[in-house]
Amino acid sequence: MKKIHILWLVIVCLLFSGCVEEKIEEENSYWIYHVNYKKSGLEKTELELEEGQEKLHVTQMAEMIFDKDSLEISILPTDVELLGYSMVGDVLKLNFNSNYRKITFTDEILCRAAIVKNFVQVPGVNYVQFYIEEEELQDASGNPVGLLRGSSFIEFSGENLGDIQSKKLLLYFANESGDALISETRTVYFSSSAPVEKVVVEQLIQGPKKSGHYATLPSGTGIIGVSMANGIVYVNLDQKALGESITVDSAVSVYSIVNSVLSAGNANKVQISINGDTKVTFKETVDLNQVFEFNFMLLEGADAEDAERRAIPHITDEVEDE
Repeated sequence: MKKIHILWLVIVCLLFSGCVEEKIEEENSYWIYHVNYKKSGLEKTELELEEGQEKLHVTQMAEMIFDKDSLEISILPTDVELLGYSMVGDVLKLNFNSNYRKITFTDEILCRAAIVKNFVQVPGVNYVQFYIEEEELQDASGNPVGLLRGSSFIEFSGENLGDIQSKKLLLYFANESGDALISETRTVYFSSSAPVEKVVVEQLIQGPKKSGHYATLPSGTGIIGVSMANGIVYVNLDQKALGESITVDSAVSVYSIVNSVLSAGNANKVQISINGDTKVTFKETVDLNQVFEFNFMLLEGADAEDAERRAIPHITDEVEDE
């Protein structure tokens, strides 16, 4: 029996070491993103670093994705050139020639998504900022595009993506004490085939960008489905949503979903389920077997005043990015 126990211990150790090695390899994996042939989304191929090289560098990535001879499908049109780049803190600033403005709207969003997703893999690069002849890139409304990271682009892969659209989202996260909601806005780019309410929930799971704002859902929470009928949005999450890693009030977690989803402007009520079951008490506090409406009482300070002033919880075009 002792020999059997030792054998099992060896097997478990080997399996565990294999898992650790796989995890390390996964964390050290790099990818090259590019626009697919149909210009309907992005594709990626794994990038193998040179022998002895442990991490990517900005210069190396720039050479790989902007060298039109090295790519099977070029990310940018042949007449668009990178004039230069610089790092300011964790922001990589890219400066292109004036031909960048000639790229069509849909193609430009895909190109931009590929470029950002490539560069944010480089250690030290958290954001990418675009310039044309030293002038900051502007969107269709004439507003600066601003800082971009990988999570700014939603569902940029696969077929039948449809037209790409951008939308300014109003998201509610927890304040420092975890007993109230505080808002932040962000612009995301996503396929028109993706419900904006699902995009909202995805952004909540990714967490806040601003300091002093705190997550309301555990990172990695799975979205089983998001749908809408008769003015009600149905949000179905997996069991991880009930995780104890988030220490904010239960009501704050629930209404961060409700208020954020309703701020997209397409519905007036939300129902939340866990693994398809609404007969759940969220963290033994909030009964999910009901439909929820926008909660003004949980908004902190200026957010409460602004919501009351507008009288409706929907985001407006006047809200500016933070």
